Amino acid sequence: MKMKARNRIAGAALFAASSLLLSGCSLDDILAVHVPGRVQESDLRSAALASVLATGVIAEVECSWNQYVAGASHHGDEYVPTSGNLTMRNWGQRKIYASDFGYAQATCGGWGYPMFTPLHTARYQAENVGERLASFPTDSVPDAPQLLASVATWGAFPLVAMGEGFCSMTINGGSEMTPAQVQDEAEQRFTNAISLAQAVGDQTLITQAYAGRARVRIAKGDFSGALADAAQVPDDFVVNVTRDDSESRRYNYYFERLNAPTGFRAHGSVADNYQNLTIGADGMPTEDDGVKDTRVNVKTDGTQAADFATILYYHDKYNSRSDPVPLVHWHEARMYEVEALAMQGDVAGALAKINHLREAAGLPTVTASVDAGDIMNLVKEERRRQLFVLGGHRLHDMLRFDIPFLGDPGSIHPDGFDQTGAEYGNLTCFQLPEVERKGNENVSG
Repeated sequence: MKMKARNRIAGAALFAASSLLLSGCSLDDILAVHVPGRVQESDLRSAALASVLATGVIAEVECSWNQYVAGASHHGDEYVPTSGNLTMRNWGQRKIYASDFGYAQATCGGWGYPMFTPLHTARYQAENVGERLASFPTDSVPDAPQLLASVATWGAFPLVAMGEGFCSMTINGGSEMTPAQVQDEAEQRFTNAISLAQAVGDQTLITQAYAGRARVRIAKGDFSGALADAAQVPDDFVVNVTRDDSESRRYNYYFERLNAPTGFRAHGSVADNYQNLTIGADGMPTEDDGVKDTRVNVKTDGTQAADFATILYYHDKYNSRSDPVPLVHWHEARMYEVEALAMQGDVAGALAKINHLREAAGLPTVTASVDAGDIMNLVKEERRRQLFVLGGHRLHDMLRFDIPFLGDPGSIHPDGFDQTGAEYGNLTCFQLPEVERKGNENVSG
């Protein structure tokens, strides 16, 4: 019976095809269905869509950055795990490995913190749109140089995340790259972005690109270069990743996943060693003994987190789905200067920059004697406080300064178990996904 049915269907298809041929029509005509709202590939080559394409790049960078920085914070030591959901608990317990589908293959707005695919989507879009913009006739897109500068500047930031938080990386199916190699690539892209932005005289893009390159140069240990770039970033300069509550890919993930002081969203609680931070009379960092350090303003109303076992502590930096997330912030630039000066042996210069930030925050300045042997310890602690839940910096600091992760000896949970007795994993940097590794092997084979 099944065979007869299949034969009837096949016969009908052949009859329809022969009828079309005899009537002068083609299958292409009848199968060419217009889907409203769908952009055709040919349309993307239209100069009329230049501005839309550039805006799309920014949107992809915003989404991928938002998810990366929140996930990096959850994975590091700024939060203890408090989720009642297995996936979110794994994020807080260092158990998101190379085989995890959500981490590796989920797209923007997905559950958890999709990272790999969104970052590469943003990177690829920037490259592809940049090529398209450069190919359009000058008279058809008068503002192409401006759009190209914007795409190049924003499109370099996914490389920052790839070079700081991942153990290794591949780009466009190429060979596996070390973090240092990714940072080299990021520096080149920021250098190109600076040139393009200078050519059109866009000071915001110029400064944004200098801030990005300063960050990369600090990661590479190019302290004189980082110092020069950071000096181009004035106080109060901020470029935000916009957020709103229209759909999940637009949510502020710091708030939605971690910092909401109510209900199911509380998948992490601000870690014990970020609570009650103070500054002593001599300006040195202390705990529970001095002026409250408002840069890490942690509070609680005594309610439990989503695990119904841990008292929830949260902060005041992100208070809704719509709160913007900084892409670059002048506080970062000043801290790059602090670190660069300290590493070059200029203790007085580093302290002056620290005190500048302290004064801006209304906090006591450092008056204690600090020598060359102590300055980097102070720099690391200032970074921990000044850059709290900002830009994924803490995860990178933990990796480059060999700071213990939660569950490791030297952390607040030194025996391998969290505050509820659940065991931590052993992940530090984010691994290259298995699907990416296997896919590249198949291509190269």
